[in-house]
Amino acid sequence: MARRPSALSPQQSTFVDGVMSGKSRHSSAIAAGYPNSSAPDKSALIKFEIEQAREKLTDLTTIKRADVIDGIMDGIACARMQGDSANMIKGWTEVAKILGHYAPEVKTLNLNLNQRRQRSKFEALSDEELLALIIDVDSKTIN
Repeated sequence: MARRPSALSPQQSTFVDGVMSGKSRHSSAIAAGYPNSSAPDKSALIKFEIEQAREKLTDLTTIKRADVIDGIMDGIACARMQGDSANMIKGWTEVAKILGHYAPEVKTLNLNLNQRRQRSKFEALSDEELLALIIDVDSKTIN
């Protein structure tokens, strides 16, 4: 199990803050007082802190599917209160798209070997032979 690195020095903290605020690594290193702009990149502690800060930002800024649906549902509720049926329908259309209700339906047909042989026999028959077969089957089911 990896040991958590010790705390950042003020210089390292300034560098990490600069990188996370959008500055380049070079300008962040200069602002933090490093003589060489590649020096902070060699520190495992700095790499770890930048990685942790990025994960935290990702968690904070991620909009989930449920959040979008909740927002649209709020809009639908407002449109309902105002009696705006066109915007209600538009809202429900967006929810249906997000949930995938407009996606094409996929249907698969799985045939075993016996069914494939039977299918190929039917495909080889002429129209007259197929019609005779249908009439024969119909007459047996009626009786």
